[in-house]
Amino acid sequence: MNRTRQEKLNMITRYVYRSLVKMFTPYVSQDFKYLLEDLTENEQSFGRKIDQAYESLQETSRLVERLETELKSKMENVSRLKDEHQRYAALASIEQEKAKALLTQLDASINKSKVSERVIAFIINLVAGTILFIAGLVASPYLKKWLGITVGT
Repeated sequence: MNRTRQEKLNMITRYVYRSLVKMFTPYVSQDFKYLLEDLTENEQSFGRKIDQAYESLQETSRLVERLETELKSKMENVSRLKDEHQRYAALASIEQEKAKALLTQLDASINKSKVSERVIAFIINLVAGTILFIAGLVASPYLKKWLGITVGT
């Protein structure tokens, strides 16, 4: 290793300084050692926490994107269903108006024909009754003779 004189001098100075510190202050050097370990551990822990936070943010971002996509899809479905509902409601109102008109016309013709049908039925029954009565009067002597019934004379 080809080091310059200044680098060698710096290295020796650091080594001597560390040795003196360790020799004269063993408790302080131990505390410094623990402090350095804590600092490096905290630095690593801090780095891990940053990495975890970054991963969590990425996962949250993906989740938000997924939710946004689902929300857009559901909003489109709601919009489509709303349009269909309006169309069917319009058709229903048109059909309801037609049905009302048809029912009104049917009711009027049924009620109007009720009276005339009753009058016609009464006349038919009256005529049929009269015909049967006359037929009974005409056929009565022949039936009595055929059945052999004699009525008191």
